[in-house]
Amino acid sequence: MATMGVRTFEPGDEPAIIAVIDAALPVDRLPGITRQDLLHGVERMRGAPEGTLVATEDGMIVGFCTPRMDELTVHPAHRRRGHGRRLVSEWVARRRAGGEPELTLHGPDRPDTAGFIAALGFVRRPSLWLFELAPDVPVPPPAFPANVQVRTYHADDLARFVAVANASFADHSTPLRFTERGVAQVHALPDFDPGGILLVFARDDPDRPIGWAKAEHELVEGTDERRGFVSFIGVVPAWRGRGLGRELLRWAIAHCRAAGSGTIELNVEADNDRALELYRATGFTAEVEWPHYAISTGA
Repeated sequence: MATMGVRTFEPGDEPAIIAVIDAALPVDRLPGITRQDLLHGVERMRGAPEGTLVATEDGMIVGFCTPRMDELTVHPAHRRRGHGRRLVSEWVARRRAGGEPELTLHGPDRPDTAGFIAALGFVRRPSLWLFELAPDVPVPPPAFPANVQVRTYHADDLARFVAVANASFADHSTPLRFTERGVAQVHALPDFDPGGILLVFARDDPDRPIGWAKAEHELVEGTDERRGFVSFIGVVPAWRGRGLGRELLRWAIAHCRAAGSGTIELNVEADNDRALELYRATGFTAEVEWPHYAISTGA
């Protein structure tokens, strides 16, 4: 009888996780998600190893779950053996121990997924949307108000960057928690571009950021097309409602287009009305809906 288990990710697990992804992608055919996207997530696992659990069978990794990526995948040859259930159960226990009320994951609209979700007691939550901006949509350049100043990321900005990131996303519908260790690991990756992060400061307080944006771009695997991403836009609560988010978005678009990007993408929660209004007004259109499901931890 096979020995089944769940453990925390360890550096060195990446090749086995990639093997699971490569086996699952042709079967699952997740809309709007490419192998390239998933590999970016794998690259970031070392920075927060406690954020990923792996399922094992006779010592071999056959599945993984990373809630921050909304990702739970089991190798097709090892499904219907309880690996997905064990991953969810362990995450629920860990979230409960940490006082977090829910575990949220992405669930594709497929009959087998629906059965798994229902059996475990997940309930539907607002979806995540993939928005796209076409290359021919005109967008004005950024014009920040006179009472702020902006600059791109410097090597000594790590602590202040993490502080503004956490402050701007603490009240998000799906709160994010950034750590210096995790951010430093991402910034150590070969493709990190400090020029792709913009920090906004009050003009009378140039040491404490009040807003930020991160924009990225890359060649689409197997093509000559460059694709842009508006990865993050954040403004601390005290400075919201002054147009900073709009100008940060325009800066991110300009950054991607200056690098030769065609289509520019971003993700947005379906219940984030203010962001949805801004993105649509800028010219983004909704292309793919990713349903989200949550299960109570009992915390």
